[in-house]
Amino acid sequence: MLPNLTQQFNIGNIVSLASYLYRSNFKKFSRLSLFAHLWLIVPIYGWAKFYAFAGLISRLAFSEISAQPESSKFAKIQIKKRFWQFLITAILVILICLLQFFIFYIGISIIAGIIYGILATIFGTISQPINQANPFDNTIFRIIIIPIAIAVYFSPLWFYSRFFITDLPLAIEDDTNFIGAIKRSRQLTKGLTWRIITIIFISFVITLPIQILGWLIYSKGFNILIQLISLLLSGDWANENKVFISTLLLIILNLITSIILMPFWQSIKSLVYYDIICRREGFDLKINTVQISPKP
Repeated sequence: MLPNLTQQFNIGNIVSLASYLYRSNFKKFSRLSLFAHLWLIVPIYGWAKFYAFAGLISRLAFSEISAQPESSKFAKIQIKKRFWQFLITAILVILICLLQFFIFYIGISIIAGIIYGILATIFGTISQPINQANPFDNTIFRIIIIPIAIAVYFSPLWFYSRFFITDLPLAIEDDTNFIGAIKRSRQLTKGLTWRIITIIFISFVITLPIQILGWLIYSKGFNILIQLISLLLSGDWANENKVFISTLLLIILNLITSIILMPFWQSIKSLVYYDIICRREGFDLKINTVQISPKP
């Protein structure tokens, strides 16, 4: 039995309850996820359909956790009202995160250069230029670059965490547009960055076996596929088109993995959104008087 939902969630509750929602709605959510990814083939309109389907999964997950389940038909009608806004929101979030990362990267590079110059001058190593072949031979360079590299590597996750639930207000709340959804996400996640990053990290670790399985299938299945095609087709077509076959196989496996994992991530988002509005706004739904247990 999952935790009593009269209490605020901890990180473990969120991840475990998302797993429950994923399992109990696997058929419905996976079908929606399949449609979403198939629409990616169609430029612009299909991309809007993809994000709209993602919002639909989140809305259905949220309605279930709030003990006010909606039919897929009714939820689709509500999502359709803001169809294009899901794509616009996604584009704006990507652009904002890229801009933040660019500014951060430029700023931290300048700061690193200044710190290196100061330390090299103080310790008298300014006359020892950095070895281009192996810059890590320089101790000061190592001291500065390692923490900076870590900060740069993880900074996109830090920026994205403020927009992690952007599609939830758009999918659930009334009278909200793409600008309001972005502002709402930043407002709700303020001060919770580390908590959200931890949830994302734990969720990623949980889904890692599926991704590893996909890579194993790719690495082991590629040679088998080449041999099979060689037997079916005369000549050296398979060997001459290894790059094409490899790329196609990788796309197919990534597509299957994404279809499987999308409902889980959208369930995570819906639970994070619910938890935050409960903490910050005293959100009160039927969920406050129920327990959820797995279906037999």
